[in-house]
Amino acid sequence: MTDIADFLRARYQERRVLAEAASPGPWHVNAEHDEVLATDGITVAEGFALSGRQLRATTEHIATHNPEDVIADLDAKLAIVEMHPPQELNEWDQRVYKLRYECAGESWTVYRDASEHVPYPCRTLRLLAQQFAGHPDHKGEEWAP
Repeated sequence: MTDIADFLRARYQERRVLAEAASPGPWHVNAEHDEVLATDGITVAEGFALSGRQLRATTEHIATHNPEDVIADLDAKLAIVEMHPPQELNEWDQRVYKLRYECAGESWTVYRDASEHVPYPCRTLRLLAQQFAGHPDHKGEEWAP
């Protein structure tokens, strides 16, 4: 996989599959803040091995990341990815040949001899990919923001 947009789509699909297979949301913590419950009353997670403050924070964190919210977040991120296709617009400058790139409102110019500039992926997609920097298909520095 070489394209950052395809990489992001694949990661989002993996997470969607997990969210869709999880207990139904929205999730909520019980009165004691030691369990996270699905809407059907099934215990999603228990925080019993944690200290009081950590337990409450952990169960609230888990409840906040219920499947419905995860899917909505993935849909929003996927919409951002779809807004950012690479588009190369060639321009001629009397001094040097240059390329101008535009991507969902971002625009930048790269001179043909400026090898230190990476025209695509745009910074927006590189920022979205940072979350998956440890994935074996991530391109590391090439995709760093």
